[in-house]
Amino acid sequence: MEIAAWHPGNRVAWEIKHAEMLAFVHRYARKSIPSATFRALMKLSGREMTLPGSSLLLAILQTEDGPRVAGLSCVTNYGRGICLVVVHPLYRGRGLGSALLNRQHAVLGNLICRVAPGNLSSLQMCFRAGFSASRLIKSQTGRAELLLEKTHGCSLDSELMSDLDFANPFPAKKVIPDDTTGLGHLDTIFK
Repeated sequence: MEIAAWHPGNRVAWEIKHAEMLAFVHRYARKSIPSATFRALMKLSGREMTLPGSSLLLAILQTEDGPRVAGLSCVTNYGRGICLVVVHPLYRGRGLGSALLNRQHAVLGNLICRVAPGNLSSLQMCFRAGFSASRLIKSQTGRAELLLEKTHGCSLDSELMSDLDFANPFPAKKVIPDDTTGLGHLDTIFK
């Protein structure tokens, strides 16, 4: 299997590849991706794919019938616009989606993805690719999404870094007994 970058050479080449990409996404992922993402993908232009932070990768298999697309990944604006990975059902669960994300990260440097908390297969793919959840946000439709990121540098917030004690990573905790339940047993609170 080969993962290859595709760059729009001219308008006709882009229109053909764009139509193939839309057909692949519609056939294998239309029910699982947000409508807004599919609409953004439909409106995507060849010019947008030439901007920094944009990349289209195709996972190509050589078959008896010739080359076939096993998966694709499309990213715009380092994932702030579109961050999409679609794998053909026959090749899911084999690490192809994580390989596409890792290659996108290698090409772009920094990459973010938004994933619904209930989309376990996408979350697993992102975590396998080395992404970390940085925050919980609301989508344009008001639904919760996890913001996942993978950067070359450290992505921890400075406030979090200041709270960490690197000299003593496992400090002793104070145990404060509290019998406020009225059930006659002792609750232990760690502070």
